[in-house]
Amino acid sequence: MALINAICTNCSKTVEVDSTKDAWVCPHCSTPFIVEKAVQKYRTEHRNVAKKVKAVKKNSSDFEVKDGVLLGYKGDSGEVTIPGDVRKIGENAFENNTALKKVIIHDKVEEIGGYAFRGCSALEELKLPDSIRILGPWAFRGCESLKSAVIPPKVTHISDCLFADCTALETVDLCEVISEIGSFAFSGCKSLSSIELKKYVSQIGKYAFSGCEKLEQLVIPEGVSLIEDCTFANCSALSSIGLPKTLKSIGPSAFQNCVSLRAVEIPAGVLSVDGFRGCTGLRAVEIPDKATSVGDFSGCVNLEKIRIPASVKKISGGFADCPKLLSISWPNLADNASAFPAYYETVIASRKNAGKCLYCGGDFKLITKVCRFCGKKKDY
Repeated sequence: MALINAICTNCSKTVEVDSTKDAWVCPHCSTPFIVEKAVQKYRTEHRNVAKKVKAVKKNSSDFEVKDGVLLGYKGDSGEVTIPGDVRKIGENAFENNTALKKVIIHDKVEEIGGYAFRGCSALEELKLPDSIRILGPWAFRGCESLKSAVIPPKVTHISDCLFADCTALETVDLCEVISEIGSFAFSGCKSLSSIELKKYVSQIGKYAFSGCEKLEQLVIPEGVSLIEDCTFANCSALSSIGLPKTLKSIGPSAFQNCVSLRAVEIPAGVLSVDGFRGCTGLRAVEIPDKATSVGDFSGCVNLEKIRIPASVKKISGGFADCPKLLSISWPNLADNASAFPAYYETVIASRKNAGKCLYCGGDFKLITKVCRFCGKKKDY
């Protein structure tokens, strides 16, 4: 089978096709297309890029290039074509260039350095060639007009703050070999509505998707063992989250203020559960049997029921401002009732008024004042 490059006539993404076939199905959008037309589209686009790259040589004084690295750009054009001798777009090369709307990058460029396009607030159109292997940290942070991004197939790491504060970014297509998503990578991408984390992703950094207000659902792949601090904080539209069986810990504020999240299934292997503060949509939570630590659930104003295993001895956070939480199944509740203010004030007060044991609600023996059920001595 002779595989050659083509461009899907529906989604415009580069794909490999069998040149002996009449039709092919795009692996990205699942749309069938005619192979001949898709191959022609690819060749035409690359010819156009090559022509523009050659034309740059006639007016290359705007570019500062040294040893194949583009160090800076002095022009003010809204459309820029990277010179043909460039193999790396250097750090800060176009930083805060507010005139730049479109950049054409040829397929000899292998790396885009840190901060390269940071603050290019007018940048609308960007197509990254398949030749790129490295996208440096903060490379596109604050590109407020950028609406979509397709990560080239050789990139394995989404760097810290790569697309942070790209407020118009709606879609991101990650390549199959991505293994790590850095801290703040998509933080503040208020328009990002969907993203698929590929199967090799094993690490997601702090605040990686914080403030993605339109992100509705996400499945975290097997291999991820830790959801770090504030990873999905303030994702106000997030209503469905799939957690992997490999997960061991959910960090502080990981899902803070995910107000649309009504239920979450925490895998059996999780040992530490935190991070659901302000999740006003949650109704019930079941902590896995092997867990030893439970953190902050304060502000879960609609939480009515929780089950906590005996392996958890103390609550490290709390359940303040959980006015409906009166159904608590936990063998160690008697010694930790004060961690649940609504329960303590409602249930404990009623037991005290009725002369019952504060710990279990049982009756006291008449003379010894010891609870007939749990053996605790009356202390009020």
